Amino acid sequence: MKRLIVTLALFVASLAAFRAPAAGAQEVSFSILATESSENLMEKWDPFLADMRRETGLTIKPFFADDYAGLIEAMRFNKVQAGWFSQKSGLEAVNRAKGEVFAQASYADGTPGYYSVVLVRDDSPVRTVEDLLRCDRTLDFGMGDPNSTSGYLVPIVYLFAPRGIDPERCFRTVVNQNHEANALSVFNQRLSAASNNTTNLKSLNRSRPDVVEGLREVWRSPLLGLDPVIYRQDLDPAVKAKLRRFFTEYGVVGSPQEVARERAILESLEWGPFRAADNRILNQVREIDLKSAIFDLRNDPGPEADAKRGAYAREIEALTGEPFDADGFARPLAREAGAGLGAWLPLLAALGVLGALIAWPRTRASMGRNINTLLLAGVAVALVLSIEGAEMAKVGLLFRNGAAMGEYLAGFLRPDFSQWRLYAEQILVTVQIALWGTVLAVLLAVPFGLLSARNIAPAWIVQPMRRLMDVFRSINELVIATLFLVAVGPGPFAGVLALTIHTTGVLAKLFSEAVEAIDPGPVEGVRATGASRVHEVVWGVVPQVLPLWASFSLYRFESNARSSTVLGIIGAGGIGALLMQNIRGFYYDRTAAIVILMVVAVVVIDTMSQAVRKRLV
Repeated sequence: MKRLIVTLALFVASLAAFRAPAAGAQEVSFSILATESSENLMEKWDPFLADMRRETGLTIKPFFADDYAGLIEAMRFNKVQAGWFSQKSGLEAVNRAKGEVFAQASYADGTPGYYSVVLVRDDSPVRTVEDLLRCDRTLDFGMGDPNSTSGYLVPIVYLFAPRGIDPERCFRTVVNQNHEANALSVFNQRLSAASNNTTNLKSLNRSRPDVVEGLREVWRSPLLGLDPVIYRQDLDPAVKAKLRRFFTEYGVVGSPQEVARERAILESLEWGPFRAADNRILNQVREIDLKSAIFDLRNDPGPEADAKRGAYAREIEALTGEPFDADGFARPLAREAGAGLGAWLPLLAALGVLGALIAWPRTRASMGRNINTLLLAGVAVALVLSIEGAEMAKVGLLFRNGAAMGEYLAGFLRPDFSQWRLYAEQILVTVQIALWGTVLAVLLAVPFGLLSARNIAPAWIVQPMRRLMDVFRSINELVIATLFLVAVGPGPFAGVLALTIHTTGVLAKLFSEAVEAIDPGPVEGVRATGASRVHEVVWGVVPQVLPLWASFSLYRFESNARSSTVLGIIGAGGIGALLMQNIRGFYYDRTAAIVILMVVAVVVIDTMSQAVRKRLV
């Protein structure tokens, strides 16, 4: 046992030493927009970040997030100190995360800005904006992240709002993805149309020219300003000066050879030299954001909504110097007539009459048979009525789209392990989240489980405790993680807390049921010695249930290792974000590599769990 403890201590110490940053250099985390997969971004950004480290003398760590909210929250909680943002996300970083604009990107070819576009497949029957916006709920549309300027905000303000159209009512489904995933989804016929921007299309044209050639533009926005580079207002002034100097001199100052090399690196990022800037460059997106807020109030009657629209209109006039008619912009939307309860009333009435006729019993046995028949008929009717809502008519697509499924499965025959170190590191983080979440949950579930057992605690304690555990257990880990992301910021700790809460509810129920099933003999024996209630639990209850408790805990650890993967998708750390990026980007070979490594990790966990169970039983 001592040897095991010493080994664990040395292992933890070595991990701490491995992860400790080098002394003597200030560390700055630099956030990068997830417009495509993290692997692609890492490869493109490495030379630029290496130059930033060399020329500033700072320890620069890249921070990639799968969505814009992750970047904003990371700066808000000081997990990142500087970063490249879009106009909209930059505005949110300034408003919410103590951000300050200090530079602005430019294009190498001198283009003064970029455009938001809506794309369809080249062979799509959607030829015009009118075709796209016929709003018969037959098309599937891809929007950008809600904090994306070109992917979300601009289409809302310039495409949908002037026509009084709500995308959620216009299209059959609306999904939110990054730009690359939107383009690939349209190309692969997963979406009918999707938003994007001209910058991303240039980048995609280098890696997947076949995709860009297979797409067609049906709408283009007015010219949009270029992206800001932002740091935190409270960053060390000396660090601010180093970052400003690096960005404004990069690709401009130096020998001709050095300038040419730096320009080539910038060009690979779709950029030219940076310009010094301040928060005023966000005025255009402020105007767009205000118009979007007016659009959101389009169906809200009453003086409060009118006052808000008027205030927003005055802010727009102050920014642009031109009059703005808020009422003309925010035309009310026509409400769609839903089926609602009315469509169900005839059916419910018929079932009621049928039930009354069937359930009029002559004997107790016939009443039971009639109730069972009625219940089965109700289930059958519910299934029939749910066919359309559950889209069960699509079952034939499983056979007609076999080739597409084959393409996905073929990726597992050629997995791409080129980024295996990155994947393994993130899988390790996922396992660590599951480990801590499970251990903390076990520590909480022991007292909660005992207090939920009827043969241990009085009813006035058991019932409230069981209801509290019901709440813990019924709320999904994703919802709980979202709550903690707001409190502690993005990262693994939010995932640990989410798993702790949910798993506590599950284990407390299992622990209490195990306690209620114990043999009362040992407890009575301990009580006969005159021991206290606590000693009865410690010496009479716990020894009986400990093997079962351990088995439950190990099983939940295995389950949490899988659940923590999903938590990573929303920014709670681990492999989930990388997995979802590659699935959305149709990188099936990379997805296969991640899945294979995850399976290996789960097999290792299962093997270790079995060994521990054998020693406990």
